[in-house]
Amino acid sequence: MGDVMPLKEIEANLEHWEKTILGASTVQELERLKADIIGKSGVVTSAFKLLKDVPSDEKRAFGERLNVAKSRIENAITQQRRKLEDYSILEKLKNETVDVTMPVENDHFGGLHIITQSLRRIRDYYSARGFLVLDGPEVETEFYNFDALNIPKHHPARQSHDTFYLKRCGDMLLRTQTSCVQIRAMQKYGVPLRMISIGKTYRNDQLDATHSPMFHQIEGLVVDTKPITVGHLKSELRKFLEFFFETDSASLRFRPSFFPFTEPSMEFDCRYTKKDGRLIITGQGDKWIELGGAGMVHPNVFTNCGMKEKCYGFAYGLGLERIIMLKHGITDIRNLFDTDQRWLRYYGACA
Repeated sequence: MGDVMPLKEIEANLEHWEKTILGASTVQELERLKADIIGKSGVVTSAFKLLKDVPSDEKRAFGERLNVAKSRIENAITQQRRKLEDYSILEKLKNETVDVTMPVENDHFGGLHIITQSLRRIRDYYSARGFLVLDGPEVETEFYNFDALNIPKHHPARQSHDTFYLKRCGDMLLRTQTSCVQIRAMQKYGVPLRMISIGKTYRNDQLDATHSPMFHQIEGLVVDTKPITVGHLKSELRKFLEFFFETDSASLRFRPSFFPFTEPSMEFDCRYTKKDGRLIITGQGDKWIELGGAGMVHPNVFTNCGMKEKCYGFAYGLGLERIIMLKHGITDIRNLFDTDQRWLRYYGACA
């Protein structure tokens, strides 16, 4: 079939080819027919090579007739592929039917994912200390996700290479941080306010061992009309890290950084050591590891929330998956979203 075939012969064979395609009984047979007829070296594809020898005034008509032939073959292939796929699904449903009234074969009824376990621990910890534990909509407006947080229009974070915007939905987007929950909380509750927000956030990142387009973020906020200092921030962070990593002491250091919604802004590191290949957070560690960002709330943020009196406060944020990975020695974030039952049973907890 690979030889160049004249147009008239192709048109004469069209009906035969269509019947052969519609009679294919397997996907493999269908793919072979597709390759022979309209594949890279198929007879119809090869016939396009004849265009160079066709007189100029006939080229258009010749090309149109070839395209019609190719279109008929493609339609027949699409039709038969759908038929074969539907048949395959019906066979699977017939042969893989499960009798839900049968007793289970073992006593494993599932459990809590390691992310769910950590979320519940953190919520209980902050609730017991009088913090509001809040979450908000995952589909946000630019105002709550950027403008109210003092992020200017030209900031790189607002570009589509970093943020998922919703088409034909105005200024709607998938939130890139849970800081927008803090804005909503200040508007609703005013000050004083002590809260954390834990929830899913979305970034236009390529999935790899350390990045995911969806991840959970923890953010804390403490604001008041009474002075609040960096000392209060450091104390709060140390308490949380000692709780989460189950250690009696945690040693912190701050490094200058920049975030539009805090001033001054800083990144915080924690001392650690390694034991049996695992990372241990400890006040006596000989190395430092970065955990997140923090700072004193920028005055513009209070203004954007409608605060009329002078306010003080601090905010901090870190990735939940990151601290889970550090605590449990997990080296690939993709494992947290996989469905490997062995992995899930190892890190899961009985419901």
